[in-house]
Amino acid sequence: MKPQTTIKNFLKYGILITGAVLAIMHFIPALSESFPKIWSYLATMALPFGMDVLRFLGLKISKRFEIAYLLFIIPAMILGIDLDIYKIFYPFDKIVHCLSGVLAAFGAREIIEQASGKPDQAWFRALFSICFVAFTAAVWECFEFSCDQIAGQHMQELIAPGLSDTMWDIIVALIGGVVGTVLAFPAKRINNTKN
Repeated sequence: MKPQTTIKNFLKYGILITGAVLAIMHFIPALSESFPKIWSYLATMALPFGMDVLRFLGLKISKRFEIAYLLFIIPAMILGIDLDIYKIFYPFDKIVHCLSGVLAAFGAREIIEQASGKPDQAWFRALFSICFVAFTAAVWECFEFSCDQIAGQHMQELIAPGLSDTMWDIIVALIGGVVGTVLAFPAKRINNTKN
């Protein structure tokens, strides 16, 4: 088995097991108050299979990107949401949202590299990447809002109720997206693709 496959499987099943352990702890009477987020734990168990779903839909996902995605789940989901690090250390939320922008920019690169008739205009690559980051940030904020409304969570109240936290999350994700776009599409590579 290749090292990347071993790392990917270790991360995937490690995250799945962590989510399962947290879910089990939710149902132990002595621990249930300390582990109240059953919907979050179930999401943690499902998220490692997100790239498999994309593959099923016909997208080719590189092992490198899948490993980055799985690594991102650890601070974003397990530490931040499941274990409430966001509430204990406020800047952690903004750091993770910034990293989400970097990850989304590399996700945009994955999509562009697979597109038939690969676009070779530098402006298109940069624009697509930033739009993909904005889309990803918006989808995440919809997820947070849904958790707050449906499951009674308080994911959008880290700074202040609702809008302020949501807007700062999107802004730092876009900052991360700009950084990620510069890293994902280096100038030398973009210049080589110009007509």
